[in-house]
Amino acid sequence: MTRLTKTIKKQICTNAIEQSPVTKELEIANENLSKLAVDVYNDNVTAEQLKEANEIKARVKELPFVRGSVFYIYHNMRCYFNGLSACLALPSESDFYELQEYPTYTADHEFSKRFLSLQSQIENLEKQIRFLREEVMAILNSCATLKKLQEIWPESVNFLGGIHANVILKKAI
Repeated sequence: MTRLTKTIKKQICTNAIEQSPVTKELEIANENLSKLAVDVYNDNVTAEQLKEANEIKARVKELPFVRGSVFYIYHNMRCYFNGLSACLALPSESDFYELQEYPTYTADHEFSKRFLSLQSQIENLEKQIRFLREEVMAILNSCATLKKLQEIWPESVNFLGGIHANVILKKAI
């Protein structure tokens, strides 16, 4: 009979959370937030400006001088939506030049509305994940063994993948 240790309970809980539809929804919401960051960036930079910056960067690389960075590359962008400061993550697959000024949008701007909607959605999903974690841990803490867990929560077998439980065998005397 395998006892449920803190480590095993933690792994089962982690597996259950990772396989939850709420976690998938949170990933999608964060991807949409990243898309918003790209839209905000593109709203503040023209294709001509990017082309010119890339040409300058290429010319500087050809010079025989010790050089620092001509333009700072960054993957997070500070913005203001309806007076609220936000740090948006830009996709790491691309380089983005740092802007001189933080983009600022009023409450009635489409970007502000998207940001506030996504923030609300993300907060709600994170709350659901916290609640799910509490529920799963309550079930796990009510069980001392894997056998008891499977009696109480048959679906728990779906979350046992990757768990290495030490089975203690008692010798018959």
